[in-house]
Amino acid sequence: MNEDIGTLIRRGFETWRGNLNLAVPFVLMIVAIMVLGVAMVFAAMYPLTTTSPELLSTAGDLEDPEELVNLLQGASGLGLAAAIILIGILAMVLAGTFFTAGAIGMAKEATVSGKTGLREMWASGRRHFISLFLAEVVIMVVILAGVLLLTLPFLSGLTGALEASEPELGTLVLWGVLLIAFSLFVSILLAMVPYALVVEGLGPVAAIKVGVGFFRSNKMEVFLMWVVVMAVSVAIQFLAAPFSGSEAASAVVSSLSGIVSILIISPLSTVWWTRLYMTRSGKMPEVGALQDEGVKYL
Repeated sequence: MNEDIGTLIRRGFETWRGNLNLAVPFVLMIVAIMVLGVAMVFAAMYPLTTTSPELLSTAGDLEDPEELVNLLQGASGLGLAAAIILIGILAMVLAGTFFTAGAIGMAKEATVSGKTGLREMWASGRRHFISLFLAEVVIMVVILAGVLLLTLPFLSGLTGALEASEPELGTLVLWGVLLIAFSLFVSILLAMVPYALVVEGLGPVAAIKVGVGFFRSNKMEVFLMWVVVMAVSVAIQFLAAPFSGSEAASAVVSSLSGIVSILIISPLSTVWWTRLYMTRSGKMPEVGALQDEGVKYL
């Protein structure tokens, strides 16, 4: 049973309101990424400081970036530090996909039964995070290929603009507009891929195919949902703008906006996207689609 966007937003909001624990995956994601990031920095610095103890004291006195690069190139242990950084980035991305899959799994369970728990987060995360990671890798390759294809026709113009004392802005503006348009198109086209992957338990390639197929069959609904989610995010920033006059106030408002995004916008939008996919792909049980007043969370 298909729902119009207004009904979907209302029911999704009620589902989120009855399951505030949907914010837990996003909180844990931020904590995990921060911990892994700090650990990565210290782990990467260790081989540099132990093999080249003068590196830190000397690097702080350098103002020329080229001198800093030359100093790093001459330091032993640079290869090990680079490997640690790559492993750290990989670990952070995997943590992100784990908790994203867990959040979608919780949203699916809450949408179907009205309640969800952290057990579903761990189960769904373990079950789908590798596939979701591989899907994101494929998507990233597609995006990079698209950016490359869009850049090649402008390569000579961009090079000339960068070298000229008074560069022509026309080429830069056109290139930037095309990149923004391409990014927006891809973000909408592939918006349903994570939800198709988790809801249906698909592999990475199959999830991309199904996600694109879902968009082709439901262009207007996906676009409207994307607009709603973007509008909510922008509204939070707009409401916070008047209170960010001083530097201290700006920092506080920025922190509060981030907290609102993590605790409210991210879980709520996940429920909306999950419900959109389930109702439009026939994955919503009939009882959940037919009952409105009789079900507490609707």
